[in-house]
Amino acid sequence: MRKTQKLIALLFIALFTVSAISVDRLKAHVTWLSDTAREGRRAGTPGAVSAADYIAGKLRETGYETQMQEFGGNRRNVIGRFGTSDKYIVIGAHYDGQGTGHPSASDNAAGVAVVLELARELKEEPLPVSIVAIAFDDEEQGLNGSRYYVDHSPYPIENAVAAMIFDTLGRSFMDLSSWTLFVLGSEYSKELAGVVQKRMRPELLVAGTDLIGPRSDFAAFGLKRVPYLFFSNATHKDYHGTGDTPTKLDYTRLAQDAAVISQIVKDTARLPSRPQYLDQPIYPPTEADALERQFDAIARERKDLPEAYRLMFADLRTRIRADKSRETPQLATTALLAYATPDFSSYMLSFLLGPFYEGEGKKDIAIAVYEEAIKFSDGATRRELEEKVKKLRGK
Repeated sequence: MRKTQKLIALLFIALFTVSAISVDRLKAHVTWLSDTAREGRRAGTPGAVSAADYIAGKLRETGYETQMQEFGGNRRNVIGRFGTSDKYIVIGAHYDGQGTGHPSASDNAAGVAVVLELARELKEEPLPVSIVAIAFDDEEQGLNGSRYYVDHSPYPIENAVAAMIFDTLGRSFMDLSSWTLFVLGSEYSKELAGVVQKRMRPELLVAGTDLIGPRSDFAAFGLKRVPYLFFSNATHKDYHGTGDTPTKLDYTRLAQDAAVISQIVKDTARLPSRPQYLDQPIYPPTEADALERQFDAIARERKDLPEAYRLMFADLRTRIRADKSRETPQLATTALLAYATPDFSSYMLSFLLGPFYEGEGKKDIAIAVYEEAIKFSDGATRRELEEKVKKLRGK
């Protein structure tokens, strides 16, 4: 009887958690922002301006004090604030996209949708900090909106307790059936690391941001020593492509992820002491296990791996356990990202992974990597890669 009651209680909690974030509203936001009328929301275009107006309107409807932060070239951040405390937590995502023909649904209409729905939910909580919701413009051309915000914030940046940033959500990494929510940034704050650990669940993959580099709007906050967490489901085959459409998103999963993020924001707001930004990062001890799980998922679902990835993944699995330097998880992440987005893999294969294995004297892997890169290269780059392969083969 007790087991049955416990199961019912757990189911109730799960249902309650999901229902707090509306699946229908998430889908409505993503669909509107991704519509062809927005022309891909490239920064500075009428479609992006229209998206900014939509976001500002939704924040005002929710009860947020809202303003546009112009920073030239017809670009603007949308900023909404709720609460009276000087201290605040940022929830943010970029709203600009790739331009005409690119719906940019996962990247990053989904992130904006999460900001809007979190803003709605967090407003109902008696939090001891204010919430500042930001939709950044011009992330795709160089993180320009977030960089401008931290340098010209209407609220003192030193009053920012933490920044929670969302990018590329709603689709599974590498289009696998298993679901992963990446949480990066906890290595710079013991307090945020504790909050994340409190909310751990099987689909969370906690890792250091050095594995991907300064690829999203969290970077600007890190430079200002504002503790941050970055949430993403990571890249997929339609990343930055015309196929990144709203119909391909899993809105139930997106709502579940948003519910977890909501709890993390609330826990952060209620910490007894303010999160501190560490001078030296403390990387998650579970990082190697998490990367291995990604290799396992690929092995289960992809029986037709290209030779380059079959060889690299086997080698990297061994290295992850034997080598405790940061180079190995960085290489593993680079290989995973290259496999996840073939259309963007040429640079990673040609200039990062291939040269590494060539330098290691592992000719068989280097040759396979360069040959994989050739598939996605042309012109001078293709000729250079073909020459490298000939040289490595001794021809």
